[in-house]
Amino acid sequence: MVKFEHLTIWHYLSVLFFSLLVVMASDLSFTWLVLLLMSLFLVSSSFWAKDIKLVLFFGFVFASSINITKALIVEGGIYTPGLSISLFDIFLMPLLFLWILEKKLFSGEKIYWSKLHFFPLLFLLWLWISVSYSEDKFAGFLMCISYTKFFIIYVFICDYVSSPKHLRIMLYAVALALLAHFSLAFLEIIFSGQISVQGTKTTTTGVNLVFENAGGVHAFRPSGFAGHPNAFADLLVFVLPVCLALLITGQKYIGRAVWLATAALFVAGGVFLLLTLSRAGWISFAAACVYLLYFGNKKGIVPRRYINRLILVSVVSGVLAVLIYPTVYLRITESDQRSSESRIAMMHQSALIIQRNPVMGVGIAGYNRAARANIPEYFSNLNQWFQAELLKGIVHNKYLLVMSETGTIGLVLFLLTLWRFVSLVPKSDFWTEPVYLALALGISAGIFGQTVFYLFDHFYSDPRITMMYIYFGILTAIVKLQSMHKRSLKEASVCD
Repeated sequence: MVKFEHLTIWHYLSVLFFSLLVVMASDLSFTWLVLLLMSLFLVSSSFWAKDIKLVLFFGFVFASSINITKALIVEGGIYTPGLSISLFDIFLMPLLFLWILEKKLFSGEKIYWSKLHFFPLLFLLWLWISVSYSEDKFAGFLMCISYTKFFIIYVFICDYVSSPKHLRIMLYAVALALLAHFSLAFLEIIFSGQISVQGTKTTTTGVNLVFENAGGVHAFRPSGFAGHPNAFADLLVFVLPVCLALLITGQKYIGRAVWLATAALFVAGGVFLLLTLSRAGWISFAAACVYLLYFGNKKGIVPRRYINRLILVSVVSGVLAVLIYPTVYLRITESDQRSSESRIAMMHQSALIIQRNPVMGVGIAGYNRAARANIPEYFSNLNQWFQAELLKGIVHNKYLLVMSETGTIGLVLFLLTLWRFVSLVPKSDFWTEPVYLALALGISAGIFGQTVFYLFDHFYSDPRITMMYIYFGILTAIVKLQSMHKRSLKEASVCD
């Protein structure tokens, strides 16, 4: 029997919030109603867990990588930003409300703030400034709303994650999300086609490959809940380095059951990464692993013998992958159906935009309109249909996109933000807990993998950006926890 005297004001407020949400959502599609019911079930479990914020946090992290959205405002073409509500917003909105309410009305504590907040804040402020001269001001305004939400997510995680329990909940949520992705991707492979889930933003471009010079070999690329094989591969570049870091830490620190579960997720993730046939994903994951092993060895948590074994396992795994699934080799050696050609063409296009707007750029979300007015000479070599298709998209390079829209100023702030988090763990020397260090290195490696992936794909305001800011927040929180642990050790030694 439920003992209602244990319930808190947060439970009653959450029931009120979700009741209103269900009423407001009564005209939504069947998929969204099912998702809301699942969310209500998750929140109702907090009556037994006695910590609704923790349950909402679990749901938020779980849903953050799942690309299910409901458009609120649609502006312009395919890649012109609009405003949408995502699955994770169902958990995030009440979570932020309870967090702010507790901070302001009950605890009176200040929101945690550190030097690591500086560059993300400057980058966000510059994005808002760029709206004033954007080629598409309304779309830019909507984009800045999204980036403000990303920054708020970062600030929230930095402050909220204040104990190892929160880190464990985060890891469990990520593991469950991976299982959801793997399950859908497995079904896609079984049925040799994408499985449409209402609300997912899937695309068929580049999903089915045909290698004509290899006898017309067909290959299907799974997407999971990410919407596209490249986005699925990118999610794995985020998560697999963390799995590898925990595996290297060993059963002594994380326990046998957790170690075995992590190993299973890592192997499954590696298989699905191969099956995505994402060359950018393979390169980025390799770069993330090099980062992890190099700095792990420097920090003393990755012995040289581990590196030698991992290199051997990687070589053997690569050979077996080619023998079992030759399409992996074909993806590297055969024609890519003009994928590389389109990327090069759009880089020429972006270079022209940058040449004409070097300092300020064309404004946030202004790339698509600017591209139609800046046609490079390289396009004269392409037929009219191919040119028209290219003009619908954005450059497949995050750095060129940032510089095109926000100029040199925006690119410098963006690079400084990335550099601050990529260099944080290697430059620090205050680690006393091997698990904290391993987890921080794994997350840093995931961020480093993204800096490589940014060279090959387009990123605007999809779940991959959300994941990046979540990683920023978790890394900052780990540094905070490690500093607190070090202070407690010093205080204990002084008392002794």
